[in-house]
Amino acid sequence: YEEACAAGTELSAEEVEEIKAAEKKSGAKGPKLTYKDSEGNLIKAPCSAYMHYSSENRARVREALAAEQAANPEAEKVKDMARLAEEWKTLDEEGKKKYEDLAAEDKARYEEACAAGTAVSDEELEAIKEEAAEKKRNATKEAKKKAEDAAIWKKNEKTRNAFMGFFTKPTTKKAE
Repeated sequence: YEEACAAGTELSAEEVEEIKAAEKKSGAKGPKLTYKDSEGNLIKAPCSAYMHYSSENRARVREALAAEQAANPEAEKVKDMARLAEEWKTLDEEGKKKYEDLAAEDKARYEEACAAGTAVSDEELEAIKEEAAEKKRNATKEAKKKAEDAAIWKKNEKTRNAFMGFFTKPTTKKAE
């Protein structure tokens, strides 16, 4: 595209779109790199000014929306993120400056951490993601097991005596 522009030749809209699509597909900017710190943890990406604003104001907006809904239950429900986006758009430059400064500090922290850290290969990143997914699956299994055990204890509550309560573990009989 740039070569055609430098040569002074005009391109049709379709040709420009094809070239841009090819550049985008080839990753003209290069792959996005992920970094880890000296302890092996992935470095958290910086937040935008809007994300700083929303995290600081989300609780306030939820409370306000709950109060509005309680006052008028027939009113249309508004999502808190929609209200936050609306407020962000109407916020003046002076109000946004605080959050833009926080975003700049966060970006500086990220760049400093990346410079001190090491790049993560694609294979290593996949392994880290798989490990996180496995932890999540295990946590879900453990939560289900605890819920089942609690249900068994509750069901047998009337028949338990002191001995059973302190020295036995609930068991389940599962039909296979």
